[in-house]
Amino acid sequence: MHLPGLVDALTWIFVTTNALRLFAYLPQIHAALRCRNGASAISRVTWSYFAVAHLSGHFYSLFVLHDAKMASVLLGNFLACTALVGIVTWKKVRYRAANPSPEDQGARMLPGVTR
Repeated sequence: MHLPGLVDALTWIFVTTNALRLFAYLPQIHAALRCRNGASAISRVTWSYFAVAHLSGHFYSLFVLHDAKMASVLLGNFLACTALVGIVTWKKVRYRAANPSPEDQGARMLPGVTR
């Protein structure tokens, strides 16, 4: 059973909601940029998984469904997730460099211990 009106409506809903989701990432990106504790509340594993899922959807849309609109939206979502993961990684590296853990500090104080 083929319902062209339903397919068109569902396509419009998918493209619209997923395009708007790009803007929904902005508060999370903003929070990561402002965070002073290395963005510890943001999971890189979760956001990396979201990025991979969007990228696989992008390629599926492009090469299986031949739907450039869907592929573009999913690529945008992939890029937003990847940007967030990059920002969080950068923040964590900077935070750890500025705030070494007690284990790191102890290792520096032991004679003969090198890194």
